[in-house]
Amino acid sequence: MIANRQNCRYNASILDIAEHWVRRRFKRVNNEILLLLVSGPSLRKTILTVICLITLLGSSFRPMPGPGYAKGSIDSLDADILLSESDPEAEDQGLYYSVYQVQKGDTVSGIAESYDVTVDTILSANNIMSARALRPEQLLKIPSMAGIIYSATKGDTVDSIATKYQISADRLIETNGLLSTELNAGKALFLPDVKLPSAVLREISGDLFHWPVRGVITSWYSWRRDPFSGRKSFHNGLDIGVPMGTRIAAAMEGTVSETGYSPIMGKYVILRHPGGWKTLYAHMSAISVQEGEYLSQGGRVGLSGNTGYSTGPHVHFSVYKNGKTVNPANVLQ
Repeated sequence: MIANRQNCRYNASILDIAEHWVRRRFKRVNNEILLLLVSGPSLRKTILTVICLITLLGSSFRPMPGPGYAKGSIDSLDADILLSESDPEAEDQGLYYSVYQVQKGDTVSGIAESYDVTVDTILSANNIMSARALRPEQLLKIPSMAGIIYSATKGDTVDSIATKYQISADRLIETNGLLSTELNAGKALFLPDVKLPSAVLREISGDLFHWPVRGVITSWYSWRRDPFSGRKSFHNGLDIGVPMGTRIAAAMEGTVSETGYSPIMGKYVILRHPGGWKTLYAHMSAISVQEGEYLSQGGRVGLSGNTGYSTGPHVHFSVYKNGKTVNPANVLQ
């Protein structure tokens, strides 16, 4: 009660001082309207209104109580919990990319190790088809997590990709910031923790095919004179001269897609391999496999011979990538 009386006296004194200042200010103005406004009880009302407005506005901008004001404040939390919450290493920052400039002597495996990702990640993110193709000053994109780039095909959905690569559909959506589970063909996706197929990785590293036999190259992958007609024709494989009955090994693991005999190739076998690869073994004296049979790399395909269009015992070896022949010498290890 005493405090209220003191406040009233304080407010009254403010009004008296304000009224006295305004009267002195406006007496100098020769204007009856202004003098009327600043005289009498209307002036006190005006000043009181202004003071009330200032008081109300001031209370609207009072600072909120600090965190220690509430019961159970942050100061009472365990120190270990606070550290774990503020530790930047504990936060999942999602997928982002860094840029690295290749230095002389760098290797893909060394770069991958320094960024704590897999070799597959570096190769896939930069579409590197040969690990030996790195050159100084080349710029590489380095993802913040291990995984590979996948290009969606027609009919792909988040669920179908997640099932195929055995990853979480939710993580796939979160990593790529997807708004829909339906995907357009050609959309690039990052598949976290997924690795390249072993055949693709071996192809890039230059360790895809092994020699089916060891012998002398009697005819290369090139144009040549036909040994019988003398006409110029393209030879789409390697002829490897070996003794009759030499064991022929599968150059890469795969499935027997075709066996048979033709007047040109004699007895032959075709193997289908991962990654769109096929190999042909021809002029054999004996076939050791059946269609549909799976062979490991180095498994026995048959025995060398002189069947078909041949001038002597040898193995004709051809390599196909997506239906087109490639030079076997470029992919053999």
